Amino acid sequence: MTAAWSKGRYRHYPYYLCMTRGCEAKSKSVPRAKLEDGFAEIIKTLQPAEGLFDLAKAMLCDAWDMRLAAAKNEKSALQKQFTDVERQIGNLLDRVVDASSPSVVSAYETRIEKLEREKIVLAERVARTVPPKGRLEDCIELALRFLANPWYIYENGDYVMRQTVLRLAFQTPLRYAKTGCIELPNFRSLSGTWQKLSVKMRNGAG
Repeated sequence: MTAAWSKGRYRHYPYYLCMTRGCEAKSKSVPRAKLEDGFAEIIKTLQPAEGLFDLAKAMLCDAWDMRLAAAKNEKSALQKQFTDVERQIGNLLDRVVDASSPSVVSAYETRIEKLEREKIVLAERVARTVPPKGRLEDCIELALRFLANPWYIYENGDYVMRQTVLRLAFQTPLRYAKTGCIELPNFRSLSGTWQKLSVKMRNGAG
């Protein structure tokens, strides 16, 4: 569907046009209000099943714990690398003191400079490996808000948030049928949405 304006006697009127080749409704227009109001009614009907809030929170907490455990293991490995780099730097400094050849000293200094840069990178990675404590609460709050009222988030959100709501609610784009109804070829259940969210958290997605 392509948005367009139709000029009336006193003002312009918004419409949508079907531009799909081979479609029986190609080039036929649908008033914007009719199409968008029908879509709004579909989003407004998305309601969680009883007990889904508790299940969703438990799924998110489990996924977060798994991600946190993996992050702690990664941090431990990075700290070992950091310690090893510090040891190498110390050994090279001792060799610089004992070296008498300018070329050897220069080679040692070049190696030390490279290790110092590597040390800085490792320190930064260690600092940001484990997620901040507040992120779990922020994630749960936003997720539960979506579950409670997807339409509120869609209506008041920006373009990115609206696209997120659509991806969570529908597996494929909606289709407007010539009968005047909006078809739902692949509706994504809210329980399936929570499974998708928990998998993303375990995999470290935003």
